[in-house]
Amino acid sequence: MTLSKGEELATLVGPCVTEIAPTPGLLVWDALQREGIEPDPPSTVSAPPPDISDRQFAQALALDGTITEAEALAWAARGELPQAMEDALDQIPDADNLRFGARMMLAAATTYERHHPLTEQLGALLINPATGKPYDAAALDALWTRAAAL
Repeated sequence: MTLSKGEELATLVGPCVTEIAPTPGLLVWDALQREGIEPDPPSTVSAPPPDISDRQFAQALALDGTITEAEALAWAARGELPQAMEDALDQIPDADNLRFGARMMLAAATTYERHHPLTEQLGALLINPATGKPYDAAALDALWTRAAAL
């Protein structure tokens, strides 16, 4: 289908969001370029980091220096939590068994989700030795990405 300049394709009733992805080789993009139209590229939204295994999580934290290699092995093999995790868990309120639930999840989970509510909370309580600061959202994303590659 070919539209003439100014011709409408559809009438939309909002709110609506439309984007034209700047991908060379696509007919729409090529046609816009021939007309001298260069739309702003859409903001880049990266895919969320994938879930990672308990082994990947423990290994990535050990490689960061947040926990020791021996602690990573004991955690992945037997569910023994590293001291840094125990220290972080001690800072979680014990109301409604939140601390116990968090401890059970960390000790027994076989996969870890980046966007689980506990992830942000624990990240804020763990110190990343590389930066000397807690794991913020960007640092957690980077940790998950590194772990997924292990």
